Amino acid sequence: MANAPAEAARQITVVRPGALGDTLLTLPALALLRCWAPDAHLTLIARADILPLALASGLADHAWPWDLPDWGILFASQAAAPPLTPRARSALAQADVVIVWAPDPSGVVAGTLSALGAGRVIVAPAQPPPTDREGDEQVHTAVWLAETLRPLGIAPESPVSLAALTRITPRLQPPAADIAQADALWRALRLPARVVALHPGSGSQRKRWPAERFAEVARLARDAGYHPLLLAGEADAQALSETQGALARLSMAGPDVAQALGLRVATLAALLARCAGYVGCDAGVSHLAGLVGAPTVAVFGPTDPARWSPLGPRVCAVRAPDARLDHLSADVVWAALRSLLPASLAN
Repeated sequence: MANAPAEAARQITVVRPGALGDTLLTLPALALLRCWAPDAHLTLIARADILPLALASGLADHAWPWDLPDWGILFASQAAAPPLTPRARSALAQADVVIVWAPDPSGVVAGTLSALGAGRVIVAPAQPPPTDREGDEQVHTAVWLAETLRPLGIAPESPVSLAALTRITPRLQPPAADIAQADALWRALRLPARVVALHPGSGSQRKRWPAERFAEVARLARDAGYHPLLLAGEADAQALSETQGALARLSMAGPDVAQALGLRVATLAALLARCAGYVGCDAGVSHLAGLVGAPTVAVFGPTDPARWSPLGPRVCAVRAPDARLDHLSADVVWAALRSLLPASLAN
């Protein structure tokens, strides 16, 4: 799907600040860059918890956390720009191709990169612009990012196909240390082979499916012979508490539902890769589950899955009727998950 570069790119640098799900939707574009310039050294500058996964999956050769002060030079005016550090010189000024997915309405980022001496420069918003009219076809964010690479001659297919991007994106591989930690946790929790993971949290209250529905899915999973596993991170305290309360009201507290809380992203990825299935909201963990290959159902309400659906070989995005999450039943979501399971597990 990608043409060979007209001039061999020896070093490509990608800069992508953003939240967990937003950053994970960047990975298909990295895979596209790999196809386009397989011999180039690719450096990724992004949130720190994604970097081990990108490196272990072969999507980057080198990686730097976005929150290092070295990258402040990108967004500062020439008069106020901080000194060019050796790290910034290597990653930005000496790169043959620099791609920055971030807002740049005044052109400061593009101008800075050109002044630094970077080769070919692409600066583009990290998500497609909103549609002007209701009913207009939405562009998936992963497709948008791939389309921004078109000036490199990298995406001859028009329009870029989401299915094609999914095919070229490798399944995320956690580092060996995180796989070992996930295996140890699996044993400590005494989890069986048939586990359905549930993540009730989201970065926004309006995107959260009611806790009672997650509890009902846990009951349906248990009744079908699966062991529910409740997942939560530091930002999910309210969702976790509400779901625990809903589970207790269904008499499913204690050993009926295992819990894995506060895991680092790469360890969580390794844990999800072992699960028979996953249900979550429009949130970063749902993107993670899809990309590690777990059968994944992502529940959508006010946000549009045509724009934000997770990617992966076995992903189903279910949007609530009238975009009202409280109008979506647990039975519908459970049926969607069952449709993704191998026949040997679905029965």
